[in-house]
Amino acid sequence: MFEAKLNDVSLLRESIAAISEFIDEAEMHIKHEGIELVSSDRAVVAVIDFLLHRNAFSEYIYDSDTKIGINLVRLLQVLRRAKPDDTLRMKLDDNKLLLVLEGSSTRSFSLPLIDVTKEESPDLKKLEAGFSAKLSVNSDILNAGIEDAELIAASIVFTIRKDQLMMKAESDSSSTQMELPSGTESLRIIDMEGPVRARYSIDYLKKIFKARKLADNANIAIATDYPIKIEFDIPQKIRLACILAPRVED
Repeated sequence: MFEAKLNDVSLLRESIAAISEFIDEAEMHIKHEGIELVSSDRAVVAVIDFLLHRNAFSEYIYDSDTKIGINLVRLLQVLRRAKPDDTLRMKLDDNKLLLVLEGSSTRSFSLPLIDVTKEESPDLKKLEAGFSAKLSVNSDILNAGIEDAELIAASIVFTIRKDQLMMKAESDSSSTQMELPSGTESLRIIDMEGPVRARYSIDYLKKIFKARKLADNANIAIATDYPIKIEFDIPQKIRLACILAPRVED
């Protein structure tokens, strides 16, 4: 049995909007802690780690762990029908997920549960052990640097020192660079073993930062020529993280 009520529909809507950029179908795990989704895209370039905490719900009725397959594109279409003051009720009923938007009117939707073929995801605990630097960066500033870089190239290089984050993109004839000093509200170095340099796909980064509405700051974990973890977190409400593989140097 599972029933829940979510007063802030945007938490789920903005999360699914970002996740569906990578994955169109996924297996969600309804558990004591909340609703969890861990999956990689088909190319296994990015891994999504998502949790909508039970404390984000005003009601959360649950009796046992349940895994459900759902079409995320269809789910997002329903969530986008929510008005600003609507609440969302969710309920499992046989082989369907019932979604009810309650506000000035009551609108009901029913989505079928599906079988999902899961791509084999990397070991997240093993990946976590390889990060050598952790930092917190203003989401909008980081996104602006990515959008600048998109004008120039298909990939961007992150260089991190104790006093600075630098993002640089180059082509045969052009370049762009953004520097952000540490010790400000925009950049806080949490932990660093040494300087870091790594290159990542701008296309993938743009998709990840569609979730920046969830949190003012993005938590970054990174190492030289290693995957980057970008996490948007509201404690005891929501966690959306993406681990992105590095690009081989051009």
